[in-house]
Amino acid sequence: MNWLTNYIKPKLQSLVKKRDIPRNLWLKCQCGTMIYYKDYEKSLGVCDQCGTHIRLSSNMRLQFLFDEGKYEKIKVSNNNFDPLSFKDKRKYKDRLKEAQKRTKENDAVIIAEGKIENISVLAIVFDFNFMGGSMGVNVGNSIVKASEISVKKNLPMIIIPSSGGARMQEGILSLMQMPRTIAAIQKIKENKIPYIVVLSDPTTGGVCASFAMLGDILIAEKGAMIGFAGRRVIEQTIKESIPDNFQTADYLLEHGMIDMVVHRKDLKKKIYKILKFIKCSYPLGKIAKNKIKIL
Repeated sequence: MNWLTNYIKPKLQSLVKKRDIPRNLWLKCQCGTMIYYKDYEKSLGVCDQCGTHIRLSSNMRLQFLFDEGKYEKIKVSNNNFDPLSFKDKRKYKDRLKEAQKRTKENDAVIIAEGKIENISVLAIVFDFNFMGGSMGVNVGNSIVKASEISVKKNLPMIIIPSSGGARMQEGILSLMQMPRTIAAIQKIKENKIPYIVVLSDPTTGGVCASFAMLGDILIAEKGAMIGFAGRRVIEQTIKESIPDNFQTADYLLEHGMIDMVVHRKDLKKKIYKILKFIKCSYPLGKIAKNKIKIL
């Protein structure tokens, strides 16, 4: 018996290797539909049953946005910034390390340069999987650096936020990123460079109250939640109930807060059409003072 267990069994195990079984092969939509991960990728994260636009990782967004999925990431010097030595149930530094390990990114945003139908652009994409896409000092640094690159290279800027707002673990320093990012975007506007914002689900809090609503063109993905404070907070403040579709992309479009609502599969085509219209109608970067209607 010892001969079988000590010699034969190890030999057989070395010949037959265990396959690595990938995790998270299936995703569950809010409608209850189970979506196979490969189908999720093919559909760009849109449920074929209810049309819900499921949140995407930053890399997946960049791959379908840029030509042939090719782009160049621009590095920003990030560190595990913890000015308050913050701790609730867990240390803030531990939360950062966990988010970095899960997303394989240094923080909640990626800066990338690439082409959309051969038009060079600079993109900043948020990843909600990184601490709810919250905006801390490192995110502010990334937006400031991207604005400097945009001005230096005369590249149109596209920002795709997906965020719960400012990062509370960094206290008032996270709130200071609101005026800081607004000032960075103002430099782009002063240089007459196109600035397009694609509002994805969710765009809320300090992100919504700063750079996210300053786009020359404001596009929203279908079904995206966009707003500053939450429904419960608003109702308790004004002592009234609010509509069921309040703070949705369609509601904001009806009330003139955004320019268009676009299905994700049409997003790249729509951005290209906007950029081409601007480029053909005006010297690149000189946008009409009034909003342009793009069919």
